[in-house]
Amino acid sequence: TTLNNWVSDSSTQIAFGRGSSGYAIINSGSSSWSRTFVTPLPDGKYCNVYDGASSSSGCTGTTITVSGGSFTATVSSYSALGLHTGALAGGTTTSSGTATTSKTTTTTTSASSTATAVSITFAETATTVWGENIFLVGSISQLGTWSPSSAIALSSASYPVWTVTVSLPVNTSFQYKYIRKDSSGNVTWESDPNRTYTTPSSGSATENDTWR
Repeated sequence: TTLNNWVSDSSTQIAFGRGSSGYAIINSGSSSWSRTFVTPLPDGKYCNVYDGASSSSGCTGTTITVSGGSFTATVSSYSALGLHTGALAGGTTTSSGTATTSKTTTTTTSASSTATAVSITFAETATTVWGENIFLVGSISQLGTWSPSSAIALSSASYPVWTVTVSLPVNTSFQYKYIRKDSSGNVTWESDPNRTYTTPSSGSATENDTWR
């Protein structure tokens, strides 16, 4: 399954998705980690499988609500959070798309014929020095609403091209920029003007940029 929506606000905090099936957050730092995470998980209430499980009445542990391609969570120090489509609050989802509770009540769900989100890959060419990372931030909530603390980390796996794939609402126009963060948390914004983009009505796309 494709790794996506990678976030790392520090060397002790990582979060990432596995396609549209799951999302994991690991906090090995000494302080809690709070932020909004972007995910292609379908909207719904999910059980954190790190501290509990799905039950007929909800979750035995923490319940997380995914809405509009994102969710907000606080992960305690030296703790973790795990969400997947097989652990929904009140029941588990089988591979056939049928939600089954412990009372053996089944409800068949069908996907909407109209897409509500698309996967956009942002590819930024940028050279960095040791300790620097590239992040994406923008005018919509899925991109952190211009807050550097909520910016999305790009992967350096194809350095000097940094990439990240984000699930965004269809037919949506927004502005965005790339920023650099060093190991001390200092932020450097790329130069003006803001970049602009409009998501397509379906499918996926790649936006190629160069640091300026």
